[in-house]
Amino acid sequence: MAEETPPRNTGAMPCHNSPRRHAHLARPQRGARQTEMKIGLLQLLYANPFSGLPHEDPYNHLVKFYEIIGSLGATEAEEESVFMRMFQHSLIGTAKDWYLDLPAQ
Repeated sequence: MAEETPPRNTGAMPCHNSPRRHAHLARPQRGARQTEMKIGLLQLLYANPFSGLPHEDPYNHLVKFYEIIGSLGATEAEEESVFMRMFQHSLIGTAKDWYLDLPAQ
């Protein structure tokens, strides 16, 4: 007789869209001016991603990130909110997983 293949466990995959993974994402403060996410800015972030590999320098990535986002011209009061909203777009791979798994603040 032919060997039976074991049943596949399809329910064990982690859900990358669970509310817990998105609970910590920065939301703009009430009454704060919305800063537009420009396509060109997002393209710059996507062109210089950080994935957390051993040869990558996280400090160098942050310097590049601040240079790119600093070109938005956000006020000092808006700066943190803008940085928090945009930072996730500069990460990929294990670095993005780490960021999304941070506990809500």
